[in-house]
This record gives sequence, C-alpha cells and structure tokens, in this order.
Amino acid sequence: MPHKNDAPPKFFSRLFKWFCKEEYFLELQGDLQEEFSENLSEHGYPIAARLYKKEVLKMIRPSVLKKVKLSNNQNFSAMFRINAKLALRNLFKHKLYTFINVGGLAISLAVCMLILLYVQSETSYDNYHPNKDRLYRVALDRFYPDHTSHYAVTPYSMAEQAAIDFPEVEAFCRIFPGFGINVTYENETFLENDLRAADKNFFDLFGIKLLSGSKSELFNVQNAVILSESTALKYFGQDEAVGKILKSDLGDLIVTGIAEDTPENTHFEFDLLINLELLTFLQANFVNFSVHNYLLLKEGVDPELINKKYVDLVEQYAAGQIERNQKISFEEFKASGNGYNYFLQPVTDIHLKSQLEAEFEANGNITYIYIFLSIAVFIVALAAVNFINLATARSTERAKEVGIRKVLGSEKKQLISQFLIESIFVSLAGMLIAVGLVFLITPAFNGFTDKSILLSNFTTATNIGILTIFSLVLGGIAGIYPAFVLSSFQPVVVLKGKMIHSKNGAWIRNGLVVFQFFISIVLICSTLIVGQQMRYMQDRNLGFEKDNVLVIERAFSVPDMETFKTEVGKIPGVNGMGAASAMPGTGNYFGASFRLQGVNESIALNCVVFADDFQETMQMDVLAGRSFSKEFQDTLSLMLNESAVRALGIQGDPVGQSVVNVQGGNNPGGDVVYQVAGVVKDYNYKSLHTEITPMAIFSAESAFGGNVGNLALKIDPNQAASIVESIREIWREQAPNQTYVYSFLDDSLLELYEAEKKSGDLFLVFTGIAIWIACIGLFGLATFIIGSRIKEIGVRKVLGATSARVVFLLMSDFNKLIFIAVLLAIPAAIWVMGQWLEGFAYRINMIDTWISFVIGGVVSLAVAWLTVSYHSIKAAMSNPVKNLRTE
Repeated sequence: MPHKNDAPPKFFSRLFKWFCKEEYFLELQGDLQEEFSENLSEHGYPIAARLYKKEVLKMIRPSVLKKVKLSNNQNFSAMFRINAKLALRNLFKHKLYTFINVGGLAISLAVCMLILLYVQSETSYDNYHPNKDRLYRVALDRFYPDHTSHYAVTPYSMAEQAAIDFPEVEAFCRIFPGFGINVTYENETFLENDLRAADKNFFDLFGIKLLSGSKSELFNVQNAVILSESTALKYFGQDEAVGKILKSDLGDLIVTGIAEDTPENTHFEFDLLINLELLTFLQANFVNFSVHNYLLLKEGVDPELINKKYVDLVEQYAAGQIERNQKISFEEFKASGNGYNYFLQPVTDIHLKSQLEAEFEANGNITYIYIFLSIAVFIVALAAVNFINLATARSTERAKEVGIRKVLGSEKKQLISQFLIESIFVSLAGMLIAVGLVFLITPAFNGFTDKSILLSNFTTATNIGILTIFSLVLGGIAGIYPAFVLSSFQPVVVLKGKMIHSKNGAWIRNGLVVFQFFISIVLICSTLIVGQQMRYMQDRNLGFEKDNVLVIERAFSVPDMETFKTEVGKIPGVNGMGAASAMPGTGNYFGASFRLQGVNESIALNCVVFADDFQETMQMDVLAGRSFSKEFQDTLSLMLNESAVRALGIQGDPVGQSVVNVQGGNNPGGDVVYQVAGVVKDYNYKSLHTEITPMAIFSAESAFGGNVGNLALKIDPNQAASIVESIREIWREQAPNQTYVYSFLDDSLLELYEAEKKSGDLFLVFTGIAIWIACIGLFGLATFIIGSRIKEIGVRKVLGATSARVVFLLMSDFNKLIFIAVLLAIPAAIWVMGQWLEGFAYRINMIDTWISFVIGGVVSLAVAWLTVSYHSIKAAMSNPVKNLRTE
C-alpha cells in the first residue's frame, strides 16, 4: 500500500488531465487551485496537492486563464451562454442519446400536432354562421310502444308554428334534404345529388355568402335556383350565370344567384338551392317528417324553454291530426307508449353530437375526439417519460462529471441550469423537427382523413407562440427531475467510484416504464378490438346477399323498365335481378302508420317497395307465406318483417291477416286495407349502429310502385367490368339524356363504417408510435439497471452462473414490470372499448375479445424482451475479470 503522502494513484492523474481540457474551465471560480488542493489534502494526499497546484498553472493555456479570470465577474447572460455551450457540446458528444431523445420528441409532437389540427377541424363545424350561438335545429325523439327512433327531420310546420306562437323565436328556416336530379344545359347533362330546397330567408340565417344576385329577389319566382360557385363554373364557365335557364327533372330552373361553395366544415352542403315552394308535395302538417327545421332564438333565450313549449305545441296542433289518423284519442295514443319529444340542437353541436336518422350526411363522433385528444396527451407524456428515463440511465456516466465540477467550484444551481438547458434544447430541436414533419405529412394525412387542413391555419403567430411556450415548458418538466437528481450527487462518493441508488428513484423509473407499457397495451388491445368489430360487421349475416350485387341507381329514369330489364338479362354473367325503392343499408325509407284490423291502436313502420323478383335476388328468407310474384295480383298485398309482426300484435299465423294503413296511402279520403302475403326474416336494412325496427314492404304493383328506382343484379364477379360496360351501352340507347350511375352493394355497406375503419387505422398508427416510444424508455432503463449490476453479473459468472442464467435473471425484472402493466391495462381497455362498442346495436361480446388481451400482453412482453435483450446478452457475455478489476 503506498503511503498517503506519496504521489496519488493513476486515477487522480487521469482524472486531472481529463478535467484540464478547456471546456471544463469555462465556469470555474478564481480560487480553483486552492479548492482542488484542499480536496486532495482532505483525501490524504497533501504532497500531491502541492504538486498539482503547481501543475495546474502550467497546463492551463493563457486563453483559458483569461476565461477563468473573467468568470469572477460573469453575469447571468454570460452564465447562460456558457451553460448553453456546454449543453450543446454534451449533446453532440453523445449523438445516439441525442438522436433517440430528439427523434422521440419530434415524432410524438408531430403526431400531437396532427391530432390537434384534426380536432380543430372537427370542432370548427358550423362556426361560420353569423348567429351560431342562437341558431338551433329542431330534432325529435319519437317514442313507439316497443322502441324509440331519433329523427333529424321533423314535420313541415313545426318551425313555422313555433315562430308564430313563441315570442322567443326571432326567425325560422326549413331545408328539404333533397334528391338527385338530372340537369341539362346546352345538350350536356349532369346528375346533381346535392340539391336542397329552402325558405326564402336561407341566406339571412346561414353564413354562406352570396356572390351575385340580389338577396331580396332570389326567390321572387317559384322556379328559381341558386348555384354554388363551382357548379356555376361547371355549367357556364366564366360567362354570366344569373338569368340563364337550366332544364331539369323539375322543369326549367332560372338561375337567380351564385353563392360561394359551402365550407368543408358544415353539416350540410348544396350545389343547387331551389325555392321550397317549388316542391308542391310538401304541405302543412304536424305529423309527417319531411324537412330540417331551424330556429333563430332571440338574445339570451334558453333553448330549454323552447323544448318545454314544444310539449304544448304538439298537444295543440299535432294531437288532432294524430287522432284522425289513429282513430283513437291522443291520451290513448300516449298511454299505449307513443310520444313526441321535440328538442333543440345547437347548430355547432350537430356534426359531433348528433347521430340521428335522416342526417344530411354521416356526422363525426365526439367520442373519437376525446379518444384522440387522450392519445395526443399520452404520446407526448410517453416522450417526456422517455427523456427522464434516458437521462437517469446516463446518471452513472455523468456522475463523475458532476462530482469533478463540484470539486472544482461549480454550484448546484449552475449544474441544474445546465441540465435544464440541455433538456430545453432537446425539446426545441424536437419541436422544430416536428413542425417540419407536419408540413411533410399533412398532404397524406388529408388524403387519409378526407380533410382539407390548410397549413396556413397552422403557422399563425398564436400557434407559433403556443408551440414555443409548450417546448420550453415540456423541456423544463422533462429535465427537472434529472437536473435535481444529478446535481445532488456527493462528489466524495462518486469520485471513489461508488454510487448511492435511491429506492425512490428506482420506484419512479419502474413506475414510468409501467405507465408507458400500460398506455401501449391499452392501445394494442383497443386496436385489436376495433379490428374484431369491423370484421364482425363485414362477416355478419345481414339477412340478405351483399356480395356480387351490382346496383343500377335511378333506374326509373329508363322510359321502359321491362325492356331495359330484358336486355340487361341477356348479358352473360347476369344471374338474376330485382328492383326496390331502397337498397339495404343505403336507402331512405319512408314511414306510414298501420294497425291490425279490428284494433284501434296503430304504430308507425318504416316502409320500402319491392318488385316481384327482389326478395329472391337478394336471397332474403321468407318465414311464412310468399313473396311478391307475377302470378298474383299484389296491389293490396303487404309483406312484414318479424319485428313488424310483433309490433302489430299479430297472434297466430300472420299470413292473410288484414292490416290497415291508417294514413290512406294515396287515398287521403280513407284507410287502405292490405292483406299480409308473407313474413320476411328480419334483416339489417340500416347500419349495424341501429337495431332492426318494424318494417312494411309494399309491392311495386301498389300505389307506391313508381318509387322503385334501384335495380339489383346478381352477377358473376369475374365478369363485373364487362357487365358494367354492357349495361352502359344499353342505358345510352334507352335513356340517352339520363346519367348512368351504378355501385356495388358490399362497397356501399362498407362506407357506413368508414369512420370506424379510419379510427381503427389511426389506432394502429398511434399504437405503433406509442410502442416505439415505450421501447426507447425501456432501452434507457435497461441501460441503467444492467449498468448498475455489472459487478453483480461478474461475481455470478465467476461463481459459475451461465450466460443464459444471467440473461434470465436480468429479463425477470422487466417481466414483472410488463406483468403489472398488463394487469392495469386490461380493465382500462375493457372500459374504454365497452364505451365505444355501445355505439353499435350489433356488436361483438366483450368476453369474446379475450384473445385481444392475450395478444396485447404477449406483444408487449415480446417487444420488451427484444428491447432489453441487447444489453442483457452483452452484459452476460462480457468478461467478468474486466468488470471486477476496478473493485
């Protein structure tokens, strides 16, 4: 053993030479030599202290001495520059560490920004209306004896009468949902599907600008039409459009104005807007649902007051019409379980909070907004957790640096400031890269989400300020724990090669990893369950044949339907055909009230019209009786689904029973009695979001027969393309001025669940990102834990432990963390997905999703093993002699 007055060991020599590099003198105090000498003396090396005090002056270059001298008078600005310079040097020195941290933050922040842009787009719907805070849509909960339906369309007179009777109402407007019509100009015909009809004050209530034409004269003529800007350009180019005449299925239409295109963020849009008075079939009534009614309330009016007043309005105006139709008193009508609950919807809530029947278009869902916002927060939190874990994982490496700097005069606040500056630099760099990624990804993101998010909306002064502040706060939060932990190391301990590992620190690190994998497993399980529900909807037996069905839309445009069907039937590959007023899952069904003959109580049924061969073509099961056929006179025949048989209270065999249409069909002077010809098995004629409701099926021979406009063809899928083109040629010959429109039924049905599919895809992407970030955090923890146990590993190997045994021991620690995360994640995922599945009337059983949780746990465990295996195997295979030499 050397005497303590002898020269110090090689450790001090290497330590001192390493320290004397220029960068470690940039912030030293003027009494550097004295402090260093005193510390060496305290550790038993007085001779060395005197020698090195002398050597210090020789080794420090004049330029450095000048910096040291100036450091006595440095101010805050100078200290910040010094710390910033040191931070940058340290970050560039450890490129892998910096790359992982900056990359993790950049990707997580880019995802967060994209989510926020998406949320901003979704929540901005209908904000462009001038009086959006006072504008409401009238909606309805219609109570039936066995179910409740929720409607966006309401009776024609409901808004008008409210404006007359309620002093709180300033104005009203009605919009008819519209239909597709052929429009011709100069021998060129277009099918216009976005036709709307509205009251004359439409432009007073809604924030769509009129580009040409006089607002007061728009609807002075009954056949007036206002075109959107893009529609006017399509027909007239740059020529003046006002005053021109368009020929249509509704007759000649006179262009009286041009409006700007409806914004993307609106719950309705139009290409042509016509005068509501042109639709003569719309008559004053308080029972039949036909239009979207809007009310503009006066300032300060509580919409709940109007909701309550609508109760009296129904009793005053609708009750008489209901009694005439139902042949019972209104009190009996209500006592049997019927009722009307009218309520006002804020126009700004319609897109995200309204999922009613007969919406203008498929709306968004506020649940997805909450989920995506939560994911954005979680992903950024994972990145911050990852930074903390990586910083603490490097604590062993940086402990000696901290110890030396403390020995040489650095104060704790200087060390804290340096580590915080490093963290903020990482955060700012990640934010800048994230902004660049957003600019690169946004076009693809727009295509994926069917959005038109403009980058100009992103690069505003407010957003830039928010991003900058967010970067500073995130960097401060992410760096505060490492800064205080590292700056609190005792130099005497760390310079002797010993570290004191806090149990609290271990708990924090392990807890953060559990949190990361908790989020990852929830996302994995949620993604798998979404996929299961989507497969369930695609594979579920809907009660009809949906594959290989070609639908020719607007078939009523053909002058001679029978001739058309005959020619189409000759095309090779066409194996059957039938017509209906609405295709399953895609059409609009009309309503009518029925009662069993001899019974006073009636119920409203959804109605559809089938031609003779439609049921056979679609392979719908007939449980009793027969389907419509040319062999029978079915003018007064009716088919019911199972739900309608139950709802009407039919006992015994329903075939042959008399059912009364109490609204009289096309015979308003009296009831029409139909005979039940057959009962069709319940089939999902709407989306799986809603339950199957009672339905009546009319024959095409009935008074409703002219409504049969969809021709369904059962085709050979191998000849689909040639069949489509052959039908096009026949169409051109028989209906040259009509637009040929076709679709495939299975594709149309999938569009009903497009929102769920996109959400599932987004879940998958977010899950991948979350797992990647969690792996980085686990990588940091593995570095720390295995580094702290390197001597333990050496001892075990010297005592005979195999490399495989050492790897198993190291992996077992991480297995425990993953197991805890799985136990916490499963109930959370069950709750989240249970809430999501509530939006479907037909859904998978949560018990059947157990495989998703097994896969989630296995995947997370496999990912963890792959992440830490590198360090574990490297440590297990290392030479134990080398690891133990420093003891």
